[in-house]
Amino acid sequence: MRDEEKTREQLIGELTALRSMVSEQRKNHEGNDRDAADSVRNTDAKFRILFENSPEGIFLSNGQLLTDCNDAMVKMMRCSSKDELIGRHLSDFAPAVQPDGSPSFEKANRLMEEALQRGNMQQEWRCCRFDGVELSVEILMTAISCEGETILYMVWRDITESKRIEEAIRHLAYHDVLTGLPNRMLFTDRMVLAIAQAKRHQKTMAVMMLDLDGFKTVNDTYGHHVGDLLLQCVGNRLTGTLREGDTVARLGGDEFMILLPEIKQAANSFRIAKKIISSFKQPFICDGIKLTTSTSIGISVYPRDGEDMDVLMKHADRAMYKAKAAGGNRYFPYNSQAQQ
Repeated sequence: MRDEEKTREQLIGELTALRSMVSEQRKNHEGNDRDAADSVRNTDAKFRILFENSPEGIFLSNGQLLTDCNDAMVKMMRCSSKDELIGRHLSDFAPAVQPDGSPSFEKANRLMEEALQRGNMQQEWRCCRFDGVELSVEILMTAISCEGETILYMVWRDITESKRIEEAIRHLAYHDVLTGLPNRMLFTDRMVLAIAQAKRHQKTMAVMMLDLDGFKTVNDTYGHHVGDLLLQCVGNRLTGTLREGDTVARLGGDEFMILLPEIKQAANSFRIAKKIISSFKQPFICDGIKLTTSTSIGISVYPRDGEDMDVLMKHADRAMYKAKAAGGNRYFPYNSQAQQ
C-alpha cells in the first residue's frame, strides 16, 4: 500500500515500530558502535520518508513548542515555508478562545501535557490559517521516545467540511425546512424543559396554538409558491413580535405554536396574543403581492390548564379551534368547563 493511502493509525504504528527498532538495535549492537550507528541512520531515514510523505499535516513538538513539520502542514496552514511554523506555540495558530470556551494557550498546554502522560490523545481543535480562515481540525497526538527524549507526533486532519455537514444535518433534524423555525421535535424538547423549570420554581408558563385564517384561499388563488412565502413572512413576524426567550415553531401546514416559558400570570399571555393579532393588521408582501390575513389563537396555561406537555398542547389546540369557529382573528384561552 502506498504511503498516501495509509491511515493515520497505520502511520503512527509504523513510526512507533521504527522507534522500537532503534532501541532494540542499540541493545543488539552495544559492542559494535559502527553497526548501531548505521542501523539508527537507516531507521531515521525511514522515519523521515513516512513523516515527509504523509498526506496528513504533521507537527513534532517537545511538549511546549513546535520543533518540526512536514510539507502537508505547510500547505494546510497556507504559509510559505516551515520556518513560519517551527519554534512557535500551538496556540499561535488559533483564535484566543476555543469553541468550548477554553483559552487556546491553556488548552494547548493541557492537551500536550496529557498526551505526554497518557501516551496518546485525540482532540478537536479550532485553528487559524495564515490567510485568516478558521478551520476545525482533529489532532491525534502520540508520545514517542526518540534518542532518550520524548516527543509528540501530532497528526492534523481538516474536519471543517464534515463539521459543517454534521451541523446542517443537526439543524434539519430540529428545524422546519421552509421557515427555518424550530420544528415539533425541538419545540417539545423546549416545552418539557420549560414545564420542569416552572414546576421547580413554582412559576407560570403558557402555550399558544396559532392557525392562519383563510390560508387555503391564498394557496388556491395565488399558488403554493406564494403560500410558502406567506408562511415564511408569518414566521418572521411572529419571531419579531415575541420576547427573546420565547419560542415560535411551525408544526406543519399553516399551524404554528408558541412557548412562553415564564409569565407572571395568565393575563400576560393574553396581552401577547393581542399583540400578535395586532401585528397581522400590517399586510404581508409576498412576491410583489400584498396579502392580508389574520390568525386564530388558542392558549393554555400551566399549571391551571394542565401539568404535562400533551395535555397543555391538546387544550391549546381546542381553544384555537373555538377561536376559529367564532370567526377567527381572535384568541381564546382554554376553559375546562366551556370546552366540555
